[in-house]
Amino acid sequence: MKDRNFFIPGGIEYFMPGDAEAFDKLREKVKKVFSKYKYTHVIPPIVDNLPNLLGLNSNDLNNQTVTFIDKQSGKKIGLRSDITPQIAKIDYQFSDKAISRFSYMGDIFRSTNSSFDRKNPYQIGAEIFGCGNKSHDIEVICLMIDTIMLAGQRSFVVEIGDVSMVYRYISHLSLNTLEKSKLIAMINSKNTKDIQSFLKYHKVSKNKIELFSEIIRVNGDLKSINEIKSIFKKYKIDDRKSLSDLKFIADKILSKYKSVNINIDMSNLYNLDYQNSLSFSVFVPNFRKAIATGGRYVAYTKNKKERLASGFSLDLKDLFFLIKEGRVHA
Repeated sequence: MKDRNFFIPGGIEYFMPGDAEAFDKLREKVKKVFSKYKYTHVIPPIVDNLPNLLGLNSNDLNNQTVTFIDKQSGKKIGLRSDITPQIAKIDYQFSDKAISRFSYMGDIFRSTNSSFDRKNPYQIGAEIFGCGNKSHDIEVICLMIDTIMLAGQRSFVVEIGDVSMVYRYISHLSLNTLEKSKLIAMINSKNTKDIQSFLKYHKVSKNKIELFSEIIRVNGDLKSINEIKSIFKKYKIDDRKSLSDLKFIADKILSKYKSVNINIDMSNLYNLDYQNSLSFSVFVPNFRKAIATGGRYVAYTKNKKERLASGFSLDLKDLFFLIKEGRVHA
């Protein structure tokens, strides 16, 4: 190679000597934490058949997954943008078990127009299948927190919420994919005026627009649950179980991790759209987005019975570079 200039595509990274060894050490620490929680490690391929990559009925996955033609078979295959659907396919083979736990790590590729987002994250995560009660979600959140704590981080915010109501209202609107994405972006930015204008344009009733606006506005500590209860009562919504579940989960997390702060947000739609009920994220100081995200979802339906799951994932490169830049202490 005569040309010593080393050009790398935007959003793509190499791990050079020194960094590669340090990254591998961090990866091994993560595997030990997953093993401690009794999660079985699996390694799905980065390229797979589309049913294995797009099995969670997600527009986000459809938009982010790069596809191409396999020259040998002539069939369309894909470069994964998320490992979770592959883990669901693995669990499908073990669905006779009441509960299954799997952990994973590997490269993914996400096409993005943002100059801030990485195109080749190194995704790590864990999924529990047969998820039937709050204790499973608490387990996943604790595993997520313990993984982040490998970086020496102790003080951060865990944001939890149940986004099912917001997604339910969105699903009742006659929106195409682009319009839906636009509305979700407005909800995430808490842009109430634009949301109201958008909903009026789509002939949503005044009552629903007011409900939408009030739910999106509420965002804060555990006291927010009482405010949400008042909104539900005002609009005659019987969703007491979701709020009691949130409080139960929050109390358990706070009792175990004294330095963690809890934030309640019923309209945080940043996660991939297959996680459309209980949702959770972790934010660390001096980082522009959530360091980890997760939630509950329907993994698949077998024999007319839904297989519920809960899980989380993060880009290990985010954690690694926060340590390297000295924003957290390993």
